Amino acid sequence: MGNKFFTSKIFYILTSVFFAIVLFFNANATSIRNQGTNQSGEVYTATINSVPVELKYDTNKYFVSGYNSSATVHLSGYNRISITNEENPDTRNFFLSIDLTSVKSGKVDVPVRIEQLPGGVNASIEPKTMNVTVEKRASREFEVTPKVDSTQIPTGFSIDTIDLSDEKVNVIAGEEGIKKIHAIEAALPSDVNLTDNYSGTVTLHAVDSTGKILPAQITPSTVHIKVSVNKPSKQVPVKLKVTGTLDTTLSSMKTKLSDEKVTIYGEQSKLDEVSSVEANVSITGITKETKVSVPLQQSGISIRPRTIDVTLTPVKKK
Repeated sequence: MGNKFFTSKIFYILTSVFFAIVLFFNANATSIRNQGTNQSGEVYTATINSVPVELKYDTNKYFVSGYNSSATVHLSGYNRISITNEENPDTRNFFLSIDLTSVKSGKVDVPVRIEQLPGGVNASIEPKTMNVTVEKRASREFEVTPKVDSTQIPTGFSIDTIDLSDEKVNVIAGEEGIKKIHAIEAALPSDVNLTDNYSGTVTLHAVDSTGKILPAQITPSTVHIKVSVNKPSKQVPVKLKVTGTLDTTLSSMKTKLSDEKVTIYGEQSKLDEVSSVEANVSITGITKETKVSVPLQQSGISIRPRTIDVTLTPVKKK
């Protein structure tokens, strides 16, 4: 009976189904293992710019300068998913480092290493080496020096006061490098033209006697700067321009200005063009004594006060 079963059609059918199931799961497992891999042998590549370089050294004893803080990495491999993962900073496994633990002082050429690179991914780095200056660490307190270039002050203007949020800062640099520091500068941004008061945050830089920026770690690294400027000015009369329609019950409208003259500020060339400032007031609908606040505006200059009061007094017909 048993031998007949193994030679029967049912046995052969069950055997065929079993091997079909085995082949199905084996094919799926192979597909999962090969997901993302180009079976044709095509190599996937990627270039990643500005990859941070980590320095390994005793930060309590040494100060390091003269190196690039990032490098370019070229990746290649047969697995597209692996290359994509390494391109993305959020899923990246590898990182770049420079080992300075055995360097005590001086300028040295050291290799840039790539660490924790996944298997199956090849990489090359640009640059392959970096020239690094290692010095013994030194620290010192410096006063902050505000800097405003003369080209940023228009003709006729002058600086009244400069206020800094921090007058002194702590500076860490190399033992020899810190001796070269002439000043810690808070320089006004080059695109600022001081036609008015300025307030903003600027980055501090350590500079030598020629103004060259030196490597240094400054704490705090930024300060808030306020610059008050004295502007050219002159007094001019206010000319009142009455607009609108006089009420039919009135014979006239008397006017009185709170300020007959105002002070204008600006570049001298602009001031020379202005002999008076116009104030416009409407008398439409005015039937009783009314005080109207009128704004003063003039292109290219600023005016103080910015508004004046105009008192309108109706005169009834007799």
